[in-house]
This record gives sequence, structure tokens and C-alpha cells, in this order.
Amino acid sequence: MTVLPGGEAYLGEVALTDAQEYAFWEAGMLGERVPLEVKNVTVSGENGENCTYTQKDRNTVAFAEGNVTVRYEAGIAQKNLQILLDEPSAITVVLPGGFYVQNPLLGRVSEGGTVSQEGNETAIHWDRARFVEVHFYDPEQEHLLLIFGAVWVTVAAVLLAPFLMMRRRQDP
Repeated sequence: MTVLPGGEAYLGEVALTDAQEYAFWEAGMLGERVPLEVKNVTVSGENGENCTYTQKDRNTVAFAEGNVTVRYEAGIAQKNLQILLDEPSAITVVLPGGFYVQNPLLGRVSEGGTVSQEGNETAIHWDRARFVEVHFYDPEQEHLLLIFGAVWVTVAAVLLAPFLMMRRRQDP
């Protein structure tokens, strides 16, 4: 999976073995399977040539049985990418330069994810995962967090200073 610049969509690529169809799902609020809205779907065979497919229903594509790769584009809500798979698989999510997951107050990588820097991109890899979540942020969000923290530290200092000065005067 590759997050597109802007962080509002991603390109997905799924390699399937001896498959006849593929269904697009995402995790709902309670972890349930919810149909995923996708666009720009392509199915290619082992030789890399595009295969024909039919839209079985609103979130399932069907094609001739074989080893294929399904590529698609889907949206990301609030910089929170969630991927739900039927069986444990190796998954890699690539974030373009300008998006980060390191700050624990702003970013999150689900359990088992290994984060590495490759040039200006961030790659996150899981070996055997059925569900993956990556919550990423941009430098502007980190800057706003620092401003918010500075404001609260200032408010705390302004409110605590008179209190501490009064206690100091009362002590013999």
C-alpha cells in the first residue's frame, strides 16, 4: 500500500494465488467488515498484462481463476489508514515524505509493525497481519501540538505563580 501525496488516498496492490474474485473491505467502528469504496481497479496476470474482470457487486470483482494482482485506489479518512484482510499476510505501507508516525501523541502503528526510513519515505512492514492500522501526521500537526503544549504550560505557570508566592509569604 502506498499513501498518495496529500494523505487523502492510497494505492493498494494485492497479489492473489489461484483466486477467482476479490472483495474490497475495510474495518468499521467495531472492527466489522464494511464495503470499501474503490476506484481505478486493475487486475493483471502473472505476465503483467491486464486481465478483464467483472464487477460482481459493489465491492467485489471477479476474474478468470489464476495468479493475479489487483490494484486499486481508496480514500483515507483523517490520516488513519486501516487495512483488513481475510488471512494473515505480509503487508507494507509506504508513506511519502512529509508524513510521519514517530510522535506517540499524533501517530500510531498497529502491533507488529516495523518502521524504517527509505530516503524521504517511511516504510512500515508487518510479516503476518490480518489487520493493520497506521495513523500518520504532517509537520503542521506536530507544530500545532507544540503550540498547544506551550500555551498550557504558560497558563499553568501564570496560575501557579501567585499561589506559590502566597504560600511562601505564609511560611515562617
